[in-house]
Amino acid sequence: MHPLLASRARLGAYLLGWAPIALLLTGIARSQGWTWAEAACLALPLCLLASLLFLSAWFLCRALPLGRSIEGLGAHGAAWGMAAILMSGLWAGLAWILARMLAWIPGLEALPQRVGSALPVLTGLGILLYLASVALSYLMLAQDRAIEAERKGAELQLLAQESELKALRAQLNPHFLFNSLNSLSALTAVDPVRAREMCVLLSDFLRRSLGLGERRLVALREELELARAYLAIEQIRFGARLQVLWTVEAAAEPALLPTLLLQPLVENAIKHGIAALPEGGTLSVAAEVLEGHVVLKVDNPLDADSPAPQGLGLGLRQVRQRLLGRFGSRARLEAVVQDGLHRVTLVFPLEVEP
Repeated sequence: MHPLLASRARLGAYLLGWAPIALLLTGIARSQGWTWAEAACLALPLCLLASLLFLSAWFLCRALPLGRSIEGLGAHGAAWGMAAILMSGLWAGLAWILARMLAWIPGLEALPQRVGSALPVLTGLGILLYLASVALSYLMLAQDRAIEAERKGAELQLLAQESELKALRAQLNPHFLFNSLNSLSALTAVDPVRAREMCVLLSDFLRRSLGLGERRLVALREELELARAYLAIEQIRFGARLQVLWTVEAAAEPALLPTLLLQPLVENAIKHGIAALPEGGTLSVAAEVLEGHVVLKVDNPLDADSPAPQGLGLGLRQVRQRLLGRFGSRARLEAVVQDGLHRVTLVFPLEVEP
């Protein structure tokens, strides 16, 4: 279907664009001595005919896409010229037929004679109008291609995000799962109550992580609940070596963020911080709202003798890419080491579900 016929807005704008042409045609007729009645009665229906007749230019343009070669443009030009001559001749012929029909109206008896003498002018004007329709058709085709490319790009981006979420869902840290099962096996013999507690916590964590992974955006509250379930398991495994400090403002909890964004930060804090220290340490998770933005911080102690990390690790790079993919330049991620602490700070706009 022609794109102008598929959109009422486009069709309305297209027909409205013929109004100045009708006025121009009326002015030309008046300059040749036509009466107002003769000029208006012919110009308006003639422009309506042209607006419908010259829609055919789009089909020609679709069959002859623009190329970069000069030879192709030459062949296209010949086709455009032949089509313009044929369509303008048909338009001029319809103008003469219309004049014959209108001659039955009193006061318009001289219209066929006037149109007959003006046929060369009408043919030339028709050629120009058809070529303008050709240019408009190529513009519409280019616009439609751009919209289609944008749509496909959005679909590819959505597929990439979905693939990323699927990878995150399948990416339960193997070391965490392996260590948890080992700890569970050991506790079964010496402390069945704690073993049962750890089994329940592990089941709850797996259920929560799979549930969140099905969604693209979640509230920070739900991300915190998943982190608490994860850290409850790790506290059984590490015992007194792991302490957790939560400082979360209530205003920050409804904030929306990409799914499973906090979990990799907490896992990194355990794996690269607490687990590497014989005495363990305190993992701190803080969230607050400042000037319409959520500031989320994850702190963990580091081994003073370990080399300072260079740049962002793979996990942090993925977190930053997902954060920027959702919020763009309105968000940022910072990772610094200071006074024996590794701190990751996420800043993103406060957005909540409507």
